Amino acid sequence: MAIGSECYFLARYVVTVYAQMWFSIKSKPSCKDGSRHLWQTIHLSRYLPDDLRKVVNATLNRNGYFGHPENLLLGMITDDRKHIRELGLRRILKARSEHTAKVAVRVFKVPEFNCNAEDYTELIDWQSCHVTEPPLTANISDVDITAFVKCKESPLINFPRFPCHTQAVERCIKLVTEASSAVCGNTSRDGFIRARLEARSIMPVFNTKSEYCVG
Repeated sequence: MAIGSECYFLARYVVTVYAQMWFSIKSKPSCKDGSRHLWQTIHLSRYLPDDLRKVVNATLNRNGYFGHPENLLLGMITDDRKHIRELGLRRILKARSEHTAKVAVRVFKVPEFNCNAEDYTELIDWQSCHVTEPPLTANISDVDITAFVKCKESPLINFPRFPCHTQAVERCIKLVTEASSAVCGNTSRDGFIRARLEARSIMPVFNTKSEYCVG
């Protein structure tokens, strides 16, 4: 591919996909919308030729954590369509019953995507993957979540609306990874992270080497 063609495809991708997704994420930054953003990104990139589409598909599948069943379920139970909310409810209740019957270590592995899906709910093959409940809904009772999903009005379920994609989230992922490499146990990791954040708030940057030491 010639350099001119590469520049053309890159520029068009920025305008067609990246710019649109930037505004979509800024307008709907909640984690409940993450799976919809992922599907929209895939859907917008379908104009690419086959060779470039394969590259994009592989990258999206490798980094598409919002395509995990747990995150898809967050989107489904807050969907504007009633039948999608009810479908999400049934899958959460089924995941709860299976987890109660057979307690095992939760494995977070993103399944293979169907990049030709017509809706974000069809991104994965639900029958071939192990579905686990989103941790954000674990404290909601069966009665409450059933009443929420079956309501006729816009969904307003009460769970933390963590941002789906920000630089702050990426920094936190890096910090949690550092803590996991340095110490063991929930308490130790929590202390490591809090100490790092406190230190950064006191002295965000070091302008000179002398600032590393307190005289």
